[in-house]
Amino acid sequence: MGEAVLKYFLHNGKEYEVNNFDNIYKEVSPSIYEVIRLINGKPIFLEDHIERLNNSAKLLNVDYFAHIEKIRQQIIQLAKLNNIQNYNVKIVVNNFDNPDVYLFFIKSVYPSEDAYENGVKTTLFKAIRENPNAKVINAALREKINRHLEENNLYEAILVNNNDEITEGSRSNIFFIKGNTLYTAPKEDVLVGITRIKVIEIAKRLGLEVVEDKIKVNQIDEFDACFLTGTSPKVLPISQIDNKVFNVKNSVLKKIMQEYDKML
Repeated sequence: MGEAVLKYFLHNGKEYEVNNFDNIYKEVSPSIYEVIRLINGKPIFLEDHIERLNNSAKLLNVDYFAHIEKIRQQIIQLAKLNNIQNYNVKIVVNNFDNPDVYLFFIKSVYPSEDAYENGVKTTLFKAIRENPNAKVINAALREKINRHLEENNLYEAILVNNNDEITEGSRSNIFFIKGNTLYTAPKEDVLVGITRIKVIEIAKRLGLEVVEDKIKVNQIDEFDACFLTGTSPKVLPISQIDNKVFNVKNSVLKKIMQEYDKML
């Protein structure tokens, strides 16, 4: 039944049972999307997600604009239909001449307490997003990365471009810590995650410096700690990038994790 899980999904505002998903959902290129986390029945950072969805449409020069209150009501409707309070809902928009808008719950796996305590293992992976600022579905790349992660028992792939620069995770953003400074790739080189935006806000509020600059692969030995950010992982420590080990108990990292959880 494709990506959709649970019992019901929405297509252009109409309710359908998930067992009809493959008959109704059309995989069309380009397709823009967002994944929004529900906590206690409420879509988290919805305004930011819808702004990014609309920005993806703008970057593709397609005629589509999502209205936040309409999407909010549809998400609440979908949550009630499926009797669910804590899950990830995906919005996909394609066929822009006469837009098709799909809302459906997807398999939602959140890191364990052990992962937050002891960090996760990752690997460097050569890959480039053609339009990094637009959240566009790339099923072939996603499948290739998923296979690599599964075969090697890894949590995430850290993308590296042709200049040997670290950009982002395959489904997350990445930050490095050195002293009281955070380092992350420039926003023009990455998909600017909503959690990334919130972490930068938190860091500045805590009086930490945030440097958005290109990070070479050969620089990672210089950093004390690093972490991933994203809708599902929130702020997640990295214990290893390939053979390089990082300090998951770093005090700056722990403070950012605490502040982000407070914000949620």
